[in-house]
Amino acid sequence: MKRLPIALTLLLAGGLLAQQRGAAPAQTTPQTGRGQRPGPAEDNRPPLFLRETWKEPPAGSSETPVTQEYVAGANVEMKLYGAGGKEVNVVHHPTPKDEPTYIWSGLTTSSWAVTLRDKDNFVDLSSPVAKIKWRTKMAGFHLLRPVLKLADGTMLVGDHTEAFSTDWHESEFALADVRWRGLDPEHAVEASDGRWRPAPDLSKVDEVGFTDLSAGTGHGTGGFARVDYIEVYGFPVKR
Repeated sequence: MKRLPIALTLLLAGGLLAQQRGAAPAQTTPQTGRGQRPGPAEDNRPPLFLRETWKEPPAGSSETPVTQEYVAGANVEMKLYGAGGKEVNVVHHPTPKDEPTYIWSGLTTSSWAVTLRDKDNFVDLSSPVAKIKWRTKMAGFHLLRPVLKLADGTMLVGDHTEAFSTDWHESEFALADVRWRGLDPEHAVEASDGRWRPAPDLSKVDEVGFTDLSAGTGHGTGGFARVDYIEVYGFPVKR
């Protein structure tokens, strides 16, 4: 067999390379799974699922134990945990003029947790950019933490914290950045097994809320939690 001239060999090789470069790229279909959306996470940000601020205490009172009647969202149900739960107050002071109505834990004599749930939907918080946004004003050494109750009843408390601030502080955080431990719902404290809960399934969350895992110190300038509002960004999942 005769060998092709070198010039012809190079010409054929160049033509093949040009065809390969000009070929249309292979089409790929984004893989989707539980809690994942196709495309970059930032292009598929979850919508606002739930926002709760609070109705004012009755006329003539600046504080009162918080109950369902003070929940502003018509389709939102509140849950209280721990012996201190029934001692959490909703507060509004006439001064300063821009002071909001807020949740206050100053009179709690033991640990507490407040959670909220949509009556019609669970929420999928498994997206990398699912988040909680809230406005807080913490006092003393108290640290506010997120609380989740999953559809299977598992309760979790996270390591994200909001610490002391001299004025109201608005912040947000992605649930994907939070590490979780179990929460004992009866006492509103960390679960006694002391274990981290790595990669919990957040595709169907029943309740979202907060706690500082502490009792309050009463009126004055001691230690307690204040929460003006909480917003939850996730995909609704029909109950």
